[in-house]
Amino acid sequence: SWEIPKLELLQSIIPSIRLSGAVMQWSADPTEHAHVQEIKVPARAGNNQDYYNQITRHLDHTEKCLRFDIATYMESKRGEEDLQVDEIEGNETEQDKEHEPDEEEFPTDHLAATRSPINYFTIADALVCGCIPNAPRPYRTFSTATTAFHLSTKPSLRLSVDEAAAVFNLPDLHAAISEYLHHLESGMPHRVSGVRSQQDHQLPFDHLQIWCKVQVQQMRYHSRQTPDTLQTLRAFHPSTVNPHGLYDAAIVNADPDSDWPQRGLEGHSVVQLRMIFRPLHSELLAAYVQHFDVVAQQGNTNNCNARTGMYLVRRAVRSNGSRIGDVLPITLIRSLAHLIPHFGKEAHSRLTSQTSYELSSNFWLNKDWSKEFYYALSSSSR
Repeated sequence: SWEIPKLELLQSIIPSIRLSGAVMQWSADPTEHAHVQEIKVPARAGNNQDYYNQITRHLDHTEKCLRFDIATYMESKRGEEDLQVDEIEGNETEQDKEHEPDEEEFPTDHLAATRSPINYFTIADALVCGCIPNAPRPYRTFSTATTAFHLSTKPSLRLSVDEAAAVFNLPDLHAAISEYLHHLESGMPHRVSGVRSQQDHQLPFDHLQIWCKVQVQQMRYHSRQTPDTLQTLRAFHPSTVNPHGLYDAAIVNADPDSDWPQRGLEGHSVVQLRMIFRPLHSELLAAYVQHFDVVAQQGNTNNCNARTGMYLVRRAVRSNGSRIGDVLPITLIRSLAHLIPHFGKEAHSRLTSQTSYELSSNFWLNKDWSKEFYYALSSSSR
C-alpha cells in the first residue's frame, strides 16, 4: 500500500504555499514539544504493546498525581500559616517574611501569570467624569462602546500637511482631510470609498500632530465585562530601518449600526492604518487608512474561503492604480487585524520580510491570529 502519511502530505506542500505563503513564516515548535510530552514520553514508559491505551492511562495517572501534589502542598502550607500566625502575632514585619512562598519548593511551573491588563475603559470613564482635572485635552485615553484607545501624551511628529503627505507617501492627504471635514460639517457617515464629493478646499489649519502608534483594547468575547490584553496599532513612516514603513491592518466600523465583535466582519471593513494625526489646536483625532475589498468566493454566500476558513482581501485601487484611502475618526477602529500575503501561483521576485506587505495585493485575513479575533470572525463565517 502506498497510503503513507508523509508521502500524502508532500502533495499538499505546493498548494499550501500558494494559499498561505512560504512555510518559513510558520513554526512547528509548540506542536513538536507537545508531541514529545504527550506521546513520546508516555510511550517510552510502556512495554511497546497497545500504545493508545497505555499512553492514555499514563497521561491520566500523571494528571491525577499532579493534582494530588498541588492539593496536599496547599493543605500543608495552610496549616503552617495558621501556626505562624499564633506564634508571631503582632509582629507584622516578621509575619510577612514568614509567609513568603519558597520558590524552589512551590511547583511554579504549573502556574500561569495572573496580572490583569490595564483597563483603559475605566480610565476613559474617569477622564469624562472629571476625576483627572489636569489631564491634557483632547484626552489621550478615550473609549467607545466596544473599544478603548490610548495615545502617548507627546506626539511623535509635528509636520505641515504637505510635509506629512511627503513623509508618509500620501499624495491625496490634503484632499482626504478636506473630504473628512466636509463629512463632519454635514453629518454624513464616514466610509472608505476614495470618493471626493467636492473640490480640494483650503484647510482651516496648516500643521498636524502625528502619532506613530496607538493602543487599543476590547472586552473579551465571552466575558463582556473583562478587558482583553492591549493591542498596538503601528503607522511608522519609511525610514532606513523600514524602507517601506511599518503599517498595521485594522477592522473599522463602516456601518453605524454594526456591532463588533458579535456580528463579525458584517458591516465592517478591513483597512491598513497609514497615519494617526490631530490638527494643531483642534480636538479632532483622526487616521488616514487605505481600504481592502473582500474577494467574493464562488459558491460561498459569506465570502469565506472553504479551504482555509479565512477571508481573502485585496487592495482597493483606482483605475490609474493608485490606492483608495480616506480619513476617518480614530474612534471607528474596532480591532487590530493580521494579514498574510497571498502569493498565488507565482510570488513577486522582490518579496522580503520588509516588502511583502507593500508589494502584495491579495491577503488572507488571519482569524487564527488570536483567540478573541477567532471568535469574532468565526461568528460571521458560519
